[in-house]
Amino acid sequence: MNARIFQSPRLTFIRSYLIGSLLLLSIHANATTELLLQLDSSWRYDSNPLRLTENVDIRTALGTDRKSDSVIATDVRFAIVHPLDSPETQLVFTGQLGNQGYRQLTQLDNTEYAYKGSLEWRSGDLWKGRLLRSQEQQLYDYLNGTLTIREMVHRTTDTAEVALRVTPDLEFPFSIQNQQKRYDTPTNRMFDSRRRSLDGGVQFRNEAGSNISVGLRSAEVNFPERTVAHIASLDSGYGDNEIYLASDWRYSVFTRLSGRIGSLQRTYATLESKNFSTLTTELRVQHDYSPKTRLTIDFWSRPDEVADSTILYAMVSGLRVGTTWLASDKTRVNLQASKELQRYQYVTTIPGQSNPELHRLRIGGSGTYAVSRDIQMYIDGFRDRLDQGTFGANIGQNMLRVGLEYTFENVKGLAQRTALGERR
Repeated sequence: MNARIFQSPRLTFIRSYLIGSLLLLSIHANATTELLLQLDSSWRYDSNPLRLTENVDIRTALGTDRKSDSVIATDVRFAIVHPLDSPETQLVFTGQLGNQGYRQLTQLDNTEYAYKGSLEWRSGDLWKGRLLRSQEQQLYDYLNGTLTIREMVHRTTDTAEVALRVTPDLEFPFSIQNQQKRYDTPTNRMFDSRRRSLDGGVQFRNEAGSNISVGLRSAEVNFPERTVAHIASLDSGYGDNEIYLASDWRYSVFTRLSGRIGSLQRTYATLESKNFSTLTTELRVQHDYSPKTRLTIDFWSRPDEVADSTILYAMVSGLRVGTTWLASDKTRVNLQASKELQRYQYVTTIPGQSNPELHRLRIGGSGTYAVSRDIQMYIDGFRDRLDQGTFGANIGQNMLRVGLEYTFENVKGLAQRTALGERR
């Protein structure tokens, strides 16, 4: 693991946060601090880590006859939850640091990290809120083999949330968020972005725990690294305005329905002819078929960005079906399958040329076995196929991973509450 990453200026906020946390811990010495530590070591086989198309000349692209590789990964994850004045006012810090070493494609060796610190607070019965700062560095999600060198994506997010609870059933939430995304290589530098968004609305709750909310989200996205030529085709930025309806409905003790439906209007800075309106949808149905079996159905439809200079945006719609089965007190099995349709919008449309439609099918699963209270073995994998149609040759990828994970927590259930216990 490369120790030099701790000297990066991008991690300055982490050292400041830790110093502040230690000061708060010393002041509130009598408070119970929850701690979590995970150590994870795994081996992974990936048939196509660069997602090369089926018709590519592998030797020309990589200098070898093999496009598959194996990866050894080590990860450290942690969480700290420290209450301040009350259990509803607390300091939360989570993070992970991992190293991935490739056997053949050593140019992809990398160190990934993700850190998130938040102050969750409540003032009386009326006000509550959260201040959040997160930062992450991850390996680029390779598209179609056009990029074969190591590319790291950096994201920083600052969020402030506040809510006024007028009655136990009525609440007015409001949030402000700034997000920055940056790429390492000059090839993708044109996709560096800054996003500023506001979100506000009204939420209604009932005694059964269900809720419904109506709100307005407004966002401004800019791409500061684009040249005059880039702006002429991709524009310098755009604005989104979305009115939405969101709900979390507990239909019964066995069934839960949640979702968000919005009407989105996107306006480009100069490319007015590319402005569009669309309906965005995110729906989930969760049903406990039995005490040991849970079924989940997800559906989504929303615009997404694509790091391709010929594509302005993609409209992505998909359906995923999954099941979780607790085979025993020590064994858990997850299975899922998803089908996705990606409609690309070309930057320049040639008469007679239609925008491409890509179809993606993924089938995957995982299994875990608790060797002891603190140690578990796991295996997971997937088979992924992308039919690019007129956009290019098909892309296939198979992945299989086996690993061993150790978890320490001084308060039982912290792994689930911080989402570190439900990654597979």
